[in-house]
Amino acid sequence: MEFEGRIQRVLPVRSGTSKAGNDYMALPFVFEYFEDANQRTSDKVLLETSDRSIMAQIGAYLKKGADKKAVIENGECVLTGELRCKIGFSHSVRQYTKKDGTQGLLNNTWIYRFDVLGAAVVQQQTGQQVQQQAAPQGYLDPMAQQISQPQNEADDDLPF
Repeated sequence: MEFEGRIQRVLPVRSGTSKAGNDYMALPFVFEYFEDANQRTSDKVLLETSDRSIMAQIGAYLKKGADKKAVIENGECVLTGELRCKIGFSHSVRQYTKKDGTQGLLNNTWIYRFDVLGAAVVQQQTGQQVQQQAAPQGYLDPMAQQISQPQNEADDDLPF
């Protein structure tokens, strides 16, 4: 499935060492999108990536501290602007064995495509404008399209 939407939240990087002794790093984030133009509320999915290229693209929209690392407030990385993107992801269910020997199930999602579409005005900590990118021409989320379409009074079934 591929959807256009925005990254709503970015969580701190998870890192560690696997049972096999391999180091890993993953960046979890919440992707918000509309599955179709008639949808009134957005869908949201928690995705995560270990692809360094995708991590760098998302990282470009995170507020950085004096140490050049992402600023974390209330358990989340601080975004400097709205990051619109097109993400292709798949999902499945994976079975695993718990420490007590019983079986468990997990949702398993993975990203197979990530394209930055544009961003709103991105600001540095000083509030100075540093980048302005428009979303692709004609791209609006479904709610904005619905709001911008004038209603015909004859079609209005409101009692007032």
